Amino acid sequence: MSRRMRSKWRTKEAVEIVVKAGLKALRTGGENILTHSIDDAPVESGTLRRSGTVTVGALPDSAAVYEAAEAGKEHKGAFTKELGKEATVFVSFNTPYARIMHEHLGYKPKLAGGPKYLESNFKKLKRKTQQYAQLQIKKALRKAK
Repeated sequence: MSRRMRSKWRTKEAVEIVVKAGLKALRTGGENILTHSIDDAPVESGTLRRSGTVTVGALPDSAAVYEAAEAGKEHKGAFTKELGKEATVFVSFNTPYARIMHEHLGYKPKLAGGPKYLESNFKKLKRKTQQYAQLQIKKALRKAK
């Protein structure tokens, strides 16, 4: 007499575990990319560097971040509205001139840094961030057994 083996697939739970662990790891990777990007961002007054953020689900209120960065304050108020439900991590600089300074290849800032400060660090750290996320997802799934 043969015995039947039954397995219960917990797909919904597995997806939730993967998304949660993945976003947490990608946020950590985003913070690492931001840290390196801040070091490479142009410096005139420091506002651009202070405007860097990492958010999950949606971009922050860039005007509120800029205002706080310009005043030299923390920009927690930029996150008062509920962030979106999108499973995405955003690394951003939030000044009206951030894009111009990022793309202007001939720009020479007063103190330090230069163009492509975010893009170059994203490219440099992307693989490491992906590997870290994969490792964290595997750990979370093993722990869930």
